[in-house]
Amino acid sequence: MDSPKIACRRCGRIVSAEAPHCPECRADPRTGLSSYRGGERDRVRVCEGVGIRCVAFAVDFVILSAVFLMIALFVYLVLVGAGEFAKIGKEPPSWPLWVVFSCAAFVYFWVCEARWTRTLGKRFFDLRVVRTDGGRVGYGAAFVRTLLRFIDWLPGCYLVGAALVWLTPKRQRLGDLAAGTVVVRPRTMPAEELAANRLPTAPWPGAA
Repeated sequence: MDSPKIACRRCGRIVSAEAPHCPECRADPRTGLSSYRGGERDRVRVCEGVGIRCVAFAVDFVILSAVFLMIALFVYLVLVGAGEFAKIGKEPPSWPLWVVFSCAAFVYFWVCEARWTRTLGKRFFDLRVVRTDGGRVGYGAAFVRTLLRFIDWLPGCYLVGAALVWLTPKRQRLGDLAAGTVVVRPRTMPAEELAANRLPTAPWPGAA
């Protein structure tokens, strides 16, 4: 028989009621108290910068492109079977595929970050999108964050977004600033190192 599940009082992750500590925040899930406090260490969510976020986005882009190419190949084969390319002077337009790809990419980032706090690319690097107060993003904030990717991309290769991540204290691009979100990764660090580096962090939603 499976043991009962509870929500960790520090980070909200669903864990076994018998777990000695939460795998996400390393706190006692029943009390929410950090298991590292006595050793002057703690599990914190550090706001991440341009480098690792670009790599995660590249993974997402490869996944989306692979799906797009498979769909495009399927459509091409259907058109060939229907004899569309045999009609002189009639070439099927490519713009509908790009519209579908753009819409699919928008929904992918929006839904993944709203429902699971991260895309597949972010999952590979243990990144999450959370509100600046540590809470879940939700569909509204995730929609704003995703919509403003088009501006963050300008004039190309996310130059606007990268510049803002470098310049803002919590490493936020325009979409993050508008939606009130940050991209974080959990790290276990000595307290003195955290204070000395002055790393920007987002709190655990249930932390005192």
